[in-house]
Amino acid sequence: MAVILPFPITVKAKLKHLFLVEFDNLFNPNHDVRQDFFIKEEYHYLNVSKVGTFAVYDNLDCTFGCLRNPFCLSINLAAYKGADGKLWCVLLSSEKFRKHEEYKRHNSWHYFFVKTLCVLSPCLNGGTCLPKYKYRTSICLCIEGFVGVFCEIAAKSCRDLYDHGKWMKNNNVTTLLFDSKPTSVHCHFGDFGCGDGAWTPVMKIDGNKQTFRYRSALWSNKGTFNLDGGETGFDSQESKLPSYWKTAFSNICLGMKIGHQIKFIVINQQANSLYSLIADGQYRSTSLGRDTWKSLIGSEASLQFGCNKEGFNAISTLEQSSRAIMNLTNVIPAILESGLVLKENPIITTRVEMWNITQVIMVRKTLEPWVIF
Repeated sequence: MAVILPFPITVKAKLKHLFLVEFDNLFNPNHDVRQDFFIKEEYHYLNVSKVGTFAVYDNLDCTFGCLRNPFCLSINLAAYKGADGKLWCVLLSSEKFRKHEEYKRHNSWHYFFVKTLCVLSPCLNGGTCLPKYKYRTSICLCIEGFVGVFCEIAAKSCRDLYDHGKWMKNNNVTTLLFDSKPTSVHCHFGDFGCGDGAWTPVMKIDGNKQTFRYRSALWSNKGTFNLDGGETGFDSQESKLPSYWKTAFSNICLGMKIGHQIKFIVINQQANSLYSLIADGQYRSTSLGRDTWKSLIGSEASLQFGCNKEGFNAISTLEQSSRAIMNLTNVIPAILESGLVLKENPIITTRVEMWNITQVIMVRKTLEPWVIF
């Protein structure tokens, strides 16, 4: 049962400059008078560190005692009086919203806490509500995979994290949700060669292996491959993530790694997913040109003069000329999502077959969502 006391309890309290900000926030920002409404929850007890214990005649004496103490955030008050007619009042250093695991039913105690927006349980999807006493408001701390003021948004791309300020200066492994299933991915933030913003990993391919050959079923199905590879950044651990068919984009970042150096090109292509560009087998042209493609390799690049057809699902009508052969090693195709100018649809890269190359494909959003790595 929750009872709101019908009047504010006001007590003057002077703060010292060395008080912790957490407790300083309990006071009105405009003057040194603390004013709070307390809510009573009968037969409950919070087991946290105490900042004061004393005997009182009623709950008003106890709540006044809390207001006088800048370290008090809530109260345990004995449910029954002792032989002297008094109640034990325990001032607490925290409240049930921060220490919910320590909040239990108890037949001998009542619990009092300062009324905040957390009373309304505003945080969704397992988020934790933290009161901001100074401004009479609250914030939600979201669990991995959710963002938004109330943790209402399931993050499906690194861009979602970027838009809500949930990113670090350095690239980092975080959690995205695809069909409510958590997937750990190595998000890339900032300009590493394809433009600034947030890039979502989609695929990594090792050209020395047969996994992603042109006719591999992995291009046309919605199955994952080695999810752990999505956490390791630019290396040769092959991987196909759910972002292949779940993330929309507007740009694709294709990288090829030669030795310890990776070179990138950007393909301006918008799609609902990389899967939507490739799985049906239909040819979709691009127009980067021979020199741009060769720039991925540098001066060592060699491309047959007859190999001029570029795009998604590019294949010659002549079976014997159906694939381009390039003298490359350690090339990585990857799709990233990124963008200072954010979009809501992803970008995709082409389906490529190369031998002795590690490929990386990444996608990014600029005004629409993106995918791939």
